[in-house]
Order: sequence, then C-alpha cells, then structure tokens
Amino acid sequence: MFNQKDLLAKLLATEDVTVMHANAKTASFDVKNRVLTLPVWNDMTNETYDHLTGHEVGHALYTPFEGWEKELKKKDMGPGFKSFLNVVEDARIEKLIQRRYPGLRRSFVMSYKKMIADGFFGGDIDKINTYPIIDRINTFFKAGPTAGVLIETDEQVWVDEIEKLETWDEVVDVATRLYEYAKLKKRRGK
Repeated sequence: MFNQKDLLAKLLATEDVTVMHANAKTASFDVKNRVLTLPVWNDMTNETYDHLTGHEVGHALYTPFEGWEKELKKKDMGPGFKSFLNVVEDARIEKLIQRRYPGLRRSFVMSYKKMIADGFFGGDIDKINTYPIIDRINTFFKAGPTAGVLIETDEQVWVDEIEKLETWDEVVDVATRLYEYAKLKKRRGK
C-alpha cells in the first residue's frame, strides 16, 4: 500500500518529492528538502491517508520555501508566531489543493470528522471551544462550519479574511495581524 500512496503523493505534487513513512505524530512537509513525511498509525483509514497526503502536497505546491524561512526568522514576532503562520497557511493550502483536486474533498471531510471524534485536536468540541482563537480557527477550517467550533462575533472578521486568502503575501499579512490581535486579547484577559 505504501508504494501506491507514495506514487499518489508524487503525482499530486507534480514533482519527484521524497515520501517517507514514519512513526510520527502527524504528517509534515519539509519545503526546503522536498520531503513529505506521512505517519504510520494503526487505525489510519484510506481517507485519512489521502487527506494527509493531499494536505502536505498542498504545502509542496503552494508554500514558498523562501517566504516561510523569511517569516520564521523575524525576531520581533515572538515564539508563538510560527503556529499562527502555519494555521493560516494550512487553511489556504487546503482550499487550493481541494480546488485543484476536487476528488480529495470527501477524504478531507471524512478524515477530519474521524480525527475530531478521536480527540486529535485536543478534545471534543466543548473543550476545543475553550481554547485560544488560533486553535479554534485551526479546528474551524479543518472540520468546517458544521463542527460546532465557537467563533465569537468579534473574531468572525478573521474567519472571513482567511476564507478569502489566495496568496502567500496575504497569509503573512493576516497571520501577523491575527497574532497581534491574539496577544492584545490575552493581555486584556479575554
């Protein structure tokens, strides 16, 4: 099965990426070295395998190495900025990969439904709804609007902006402003 899935990743990525299977917590893509790592889980469904492959191929196709490295080297942003940049970029690349390969949509939906049920995002929806804005936005964009993720009225503007993202520069802009918003909200104790 791994050889078939390796071929799927290479075909979707339209390049000869290196595909590795590892005992990893989640999938990842090294944008510099072009290595796609897929986890080996005992209960991984075909839908989850295809979803993880599609997600990481989205990074292969749309996340620019130079842009990613440049933004992470900014010393003034703080240690938590990487997760904000990653969440916002994940939302963009998942939209773009599903637009390019519409047949992946079903795998994404089925896989995320199972991942939420299994507590992959740290708990059930009630627990997730107590998390900071970036974690709720992450779950919202992965699980969809029907999952029950709480987005406060003043936070909806971020969801609206992220839904419209098309370019890397837009990702950087929104992630930077969202990071500053979250820091301000935390200082105010909200």
